[in-house]
Amino acid sequence: MENMTTNILNTIDNLSEPFDIITPANSTAKKGLWRKGVLVQIQGGVWSMEARLTADDLNMGANQIPGFATLGKKRLLDPKYKNQFLNIVGKARAAAERLGFGFVLTGSYFVPFGNFDRLKEVIDKQQRSFDSMVDRFIAGYTERRAEFLEKYADHWDKLDPYYPSPEYVRSKFSMKAIYYVASMSGTVSGEDGADDMYLQWAMDSMNGLRSEAREVADTIRKSVDEGNLDGRTMRRVQTLIDRLENMDMLEDVSLRNAALALANDATSANADALTKVATDVDMDAVRAILLD
Repeated sequence: MENMTTNILNTIDNLSEPFDIITPANSTAKKGLWRKGVLVQIQGGVWSMEARLTADDLNMGANQIPGFATLGKKRLLDPKYKNQFLNIVGKARAAAERLGFGFVLTGSYFVPFGNFDRLKEVIDKQQRSFDSMVDRFIAGYTERRAEFLEKYADHWDKLDPYYPSPEYVRSKFSMKAIYYVASMSGTVSGEDGADDMYLQWAMDSMNGLRSEAREVADTIRKSVDEGNLDGRTMRRVQTLIDRLENMDMLEDVSLRNAALALANDATSANADALTKVATDVDMDAVRAILLD
């Protein structure tokens, strides 16, 4: 698995290009999967706001720390400040997960072209929020440091020497999104079982959409039978249609038509029809997408 992952990473590093060069309009030059979307990786770095705890901090000698214990960290600021930055990065990643599929590379998402603009808008908004928050944090850094030291005045000597400069603190904050297209040919295709790994990922992703479709059909059927169908329930059908139109890499027309029919006429019969066509796909159904 390690060699397989290394091969994939090398393929992205060596063959991919920034997404602002590769667009849906010229993506037809790419093979299979890469005609349908891009890889997105959202990176975020935050100053830890901590320092290493020492034996002296506990009024102990180094040889007094028992063998079953290890020294941890001491806080330099309230962790709520760090969490504010992490929440922003988390919102961007949550959008990538909602509008795309978790990819075989940890921390990466495959986003179909139909959802790219929406994701880019969310990421850009969160990027602006992150950058603005960094500016405000640095502007108030000295004041926050003083407040924390005052709160723990009895431990001043154990905290004060460990605060870095504002310039260093700023350098520890970063957020950026990287967009890649890649190729399945050459160094990856056919090696170390990579083909099977990609196929399994695609099959699981597509079957996840079909599972959503069956769940929506079940919900509508139950609501119709119980006579409590409402707008909130019907919005689930609209959400499904949107996801199928923008995320179904198999471009299954019968599946989308069944969902549209249910949206136009919410009956048990149409719910049954959606369930019937939303069957799981197998490896053969997705092979052409990745390995054509």
